[in-house]
Amino acid sequence: MGLPILGEMLFLWYFKILRRPDEFINAKRDKYGDGIGMYRTHLFGSPSIITCFPAVNKIIFQSGDTFKLNWPNVDIVGSSSLMAVQGSSHARLRSYVINVINKPDALRRIAQLVQPRMLAAFQSWALKGRIKAYDEAKKPTFDNIGKLFVSLEPGPLLDTIDNLFEGLLKGIRAQPLHVPGSAYHSALQCRRKLEAIFRVELEKKRNRKEEVTTDLMDGLMQIKDDEGDQLSDKDRGDRYITL
Repeated sequence: MGLPILGEMLFLWYFKILRRPDEFINAKRDKYGDGIGMYRTHLFGSPSIITCFPAVNKIIFQSGDTFKLNWPNVDIVGSSSLMAVQGSSHARLRSYVINVINKPDALRRIAQLVQPRMLAAFQSWALKGRIKAYDEAKKPTFDNIGKLFVSLEPGPLLDTIDNLFEGLLKGIRAQPLHVPGSAYHSALQCRRKLEAIFRVELEKKRNRKEEVTTDLMDGLMQIKDDEGDQLSDKDRGDRYITL
């Protein structure tokens, strides 16, 4: 369990500074976790159980209220997000997302949209001669996501969303210290700005008259809660941001 209060965070930080965090994780797993597929430790301010095998993960994810997921922090991802909801709400949302992006008809439609965009990206990379692969691959990927999820075309708004998500992710991976200057505080600010952007896009969809889209936001506008009621704008915002 490591040191009092700090647990094993000092060791994890040390290996993170060395840019080899996997070595710490794999050493713990080899020593404690490869027998029954889990071990206990103390990380991020809480006693924790680390699971190592897909079969063990499946048991936990299907356990209902026995194991409650407390990470990522719901302040960042939202209490109605795919990462936070449990039971029937999670199953319903997950089923919808899978149908939208992973069924034959959906894959065919996605391929028709993505293929010309990726060919254009490859051609632009060839002209550059030398590229930073991560940065170059990320841009058309996020452009595709913007189109498929919210019908947004490449441009300043999508670039702003991309930057805000980068700040959001840094907060998810950080200690939850809600003080100015911390990654967590910055992530909460990014989340509020993302909510404002998606509220505007949601209102545009409500007010449209002739244009019809079939993006993920349209479908999530139709999903209902456990009582059969339409989701609130806050619930929808949680789900847009997480997805």
